[in-house]
Amino acid sequence: MKASRKPWGALALGLLLASSGWLLAAAQQPPPSEQRQGPIEPQAKEEKTPYALRVEVPLVDVEVTVVDKNGNFIHGLQREHFRVYLDGEEQEVVAFAPTEAPLTTVLLVEATPLVGYLLYQNVDTAYLFLQQLRKEDWVALIGYDLKPRIEVDFTRNPNDILQALRHMQYGFGRFSEANLYDALIDTLDRLKDVEGKKSIILIGSGFDTFSQHTWDDARRIAREQRTTIFTIGMTWLIELGLDRAEARGSRTSTQRMDVYIAQSQLRDLAEQTGGRAYFPRFITQMPSIYQEIGAMLRNQYSLAFRPKDFQRDGKFHKIEVKLVGPNGEPLKVVDQNGKKVKYEVYARKGFYAPEA
Repeated sequence: MKASRKPWGALALGLLLASSGWLLAAAQQPPPSEQRQGPIEPQAKEEKTPYALRVEVPLVDVEVTVVDKNGNFIHGLQREHFRVYLDGEEQEVVAFAPTEAPLTTVLLVEATPLVGYLLYQNVDTAYLFLQQLRKEDWVALIGYDLKPRIEVDFTRNPNDILQALRHMQYGFGRFSEANLYDALIDTLDRLKDVEGKKSIILIGSGFDTFSQHTWDDARRIAREQRTTIFTIGMTWLIELGLDRAEARGSRTSTQRMDVYIAQSQLRDLAEQTGGRAYFPRFITQMPSIYQEIGAMLRNQYSLAFRPKDFQRDGKFHKIEVKLVGPNGEPLKVVDQNGKKVKYEVYARKGFYAPEA
């Protein structure tokens, strides 16, 4: 499914070789593929080994967050509290830990006039997320309209991101088109070689004008990669305008459907990858959203399992994570007053097995 309706609303590098000594020094440098670039670790050299026929069963990692209905995190869970199912069959959890691994996060921000006003007015609220980053974390900023642009490459200085957000051109001098699918796929591709915990915070309307890729392409690639996606749908001002138009007797069913489709896609991206979707109705909600996203990334449990009866079939296999108590029944969580607390488990919904 692809939204076909338009929403309202080289680099030249010179190399100067001055002496043979410079050439010798350059020759001693590792090739670009082995140099560290941002959070991407250099690849170890492969050693030749005698040929052997074997089937390797991959280790599947799953980051899990457990939150009650009020947004409070459920701490203190142990390995025995978790049950992992693959296509309905229980799997053995071979690794478990409350994860404290460094984060690699990309802020993917729509920079069209459609949401530019709202984003510009809320630039400083992003600091509430950035201030939760630690010195070992990496963060980057990509803006998109007709195409994605790297505003800030991976950095460990949150102030670089904040300054770039303040100076971004939100629609002014840029394009009104928002090719979301292309931008998301491009960002996922940049993250595919990054190890450890990685996430995308997608901030925009959710509309796509005429990307070369389709919604199915974007959804499939998002499900393929172990990157948690959080989405913040900035459509509340559009919905408010539609409400007012309807009050004046105007027909807005077509535009309203566009909004529903965009929201549904943003919600699905988050759900499939273990993240969460937000649709603020007021500007004042933005600070708490940024704080909650940062807290979710910091309060995850890391599980790993090796699939039983593994086959290289290239198919998508569904993952489900449940919490159980000592008796094998669904885990019951109570508050300080002994009252039962409802909770929700956030984890990616599956993975694609490699092809033979």
